[in-house]
Amino acid sequence: MGGAIFATTTASAFMDMDDRLDTLEIQMNEISARNPQETLGASFVGARPEIDGTNLFLTFDVIYWHTKVGGTEFAVTNNAFDPGIPLPRLISFHPGGVLKENDFGWDIGLKAGIGYKTPHDKWDVFARYTWLTANDSKSIQKNAPAVIIGMRSFLPILAKRAKSHVDTDYNNIDLELARSYFISQHFSIRPHFDLKATWLNIRQNITYVFAGAFLSSRLDGLDEKISSSSKFWGVGPRAGIDGKLFIGDGFNLFGELSGSILYGHFRERLKEKFPVGVSDAISGTLFTVRDHYHRFIPFVQMQMGLEWGTYLNNNKQHLDFKVGYEVQYYWRINQLMQTEEFDSHAVLPPDQQTFVAGARHLFDKVSEDVMFYGITGEVRLDF
Repeated sequence: MGGAIFATTTASAFMDMDDRLDTLEIQMNEISARNPQETLGASFVGARPEIDGTNLFLTFDVIYWHTKVGGTEFAVTNNAFDPGIPLPRLISFHPGGVLKENDFGWDIGLKAGIGYKTPHDKWDVFARYTWLTANDSKSIQKNAPAVIIGMRSFLPILAKRAKSHVDTDYNNIDLELARSYFISQHFSIRPHFDLKATWLNIRQNITYVFAGAFLSSRLDGLDEKISSSSKFWGVGPRAGIDGKLFIGDGFNLFGELSGSILYGHFRERLKEKFPVGVSDAISGTLFTVRDHYHRFIPFVQMQMGLEWGTYLNNNKQHLDFKVGYEVQYYWRINQLMQTEEFDSHAVLPPDQQTFVAGARHLFDKVSEDVMFYGITGEVRLDF
């Protein structure tokens, strides 16, 4: 009898020990991983939403951004014109004034993405598309004795009216590979490595209406038109890290930081047209200049905000909302072509308004930055 009790107790103990070992093995597998060197190391607990579904997820964003484009200056106003100042001196060494440039407002754009959560090692493959267009028109008018000095003309001119219109078209695709995991009880990070492709088109159209009171009465009301465009397409690697601080009840504070170097192709075009009949030397289309070249363009993106998520339908779906302040910055991506001053060894007399023999004209790029910043709201569904 005693032997039977001892045997039963021993068997139960072994079974209990086997259960504990199985449980311990499961727990060790959850917190450890065997690396390519066949050694065992710590495995961080995944932080992505885990559901009983297809492992797919969709994102949709509404963005309300402000566009800033450097290099759109087109005129300087002078409110204290002195008739005693020689005209070439006024144009070249104007005593003072206010610089005029385009300033965009706030525009609505969209983002859309689709992703897949791999069963192996909890990696995510995610593709996202971003679209935004913006435009701005700026016009100024001055009456004598005030005057407008043109900044983008083939010839230095005085105008009574000036107008500049700028359009931007922004498209971007990111294809990223990422993994989310906890590094403490309430904080997770998500490193990601991406391939980034960007299209950015910028167009500027400028009109100067001649001030006949300062030049010639036959020029009064005639206008000069300047059209410049810069089209960029670039691709390059992108890397970044996202972080979340969980504060309870499904809420978390999130932050994102990433950077990229794009190798891109620029296509530039500059066209300038004078009124027909101004003179035999300058009449109609003066020139149409084109340029094609490649450049490296640095990029950085930042975002901070608040996020909330919850599981639905017995953990078969997960719904997530977040809103944040986002900044995207491109260095020297605005390469609009512009004309520069004449380059000549000859001296232009104050009363001479004709071409100088041996003079040549210079064409240059503005090489300015472009920035997008504002509010980004996103909804994500895992299913």
